[in-house]
Amino acid sequence: MKRERPKVEHAPCAFFVRPMTGADLEAVQVIESESPSPWTAAQLASELEREGGWQFVAEAAISGRVCGFVCGRSCAGEAELLKIAVVLAHRRQGIAGQLVAHTLRCLAEQGVDRCFLELRAGNHAALALYERFGFRRAGLRKAYYASPSEDAILMEKTVAAGDEQSLRGTAP
Repeated sequence: MKRERPKVEHAPCAFFVRPMTGADLEAVQVIESESPSPWTAAQLASELEREGGWQFVAEAAISGRVCGFVCGRSCAGEAELLKIAVVLAHRRQGIAGQLVAHTLRCLAEQGVDRCFLELRAGNHAALALYERFGFRRAGLRKAYYASPSEDAILMEKTVAAGDEQSLRGTAP
């Protein structure tokens, strides 16, 4: 007789977005380890020291636990979103969207004109998220990812301080 796994309900995660610190790295590494192409702890730590780098975490308001993160780099009026991840138990609750929105507001305040990113072609949820924020497809890199091999979709977005719709994720 096959035993069914009990269904576990997860309450929505009330959270706030703040800059990442070294104290967050252990939690960030755990979240990152759930990703298909995870960075090492050393790679994540080096991002905190990177000139032009920016990193934010979503912290659960009640527990204080980090439930998601985003990091990237800016240079010469352009930015690249390098990593975004949310702990498995809290996905599909708007955390990634809030991380993107916070990042885009910060980039607009810094005078960044364009933001770039790439994602796995099969990551339909991420593609829909980025399109909601006004990112547009800009290219394709064949067999870019390994483990498993997959194409990368390149996306870009014009970042404009007054464009509240796309900064909130409600772009047409």
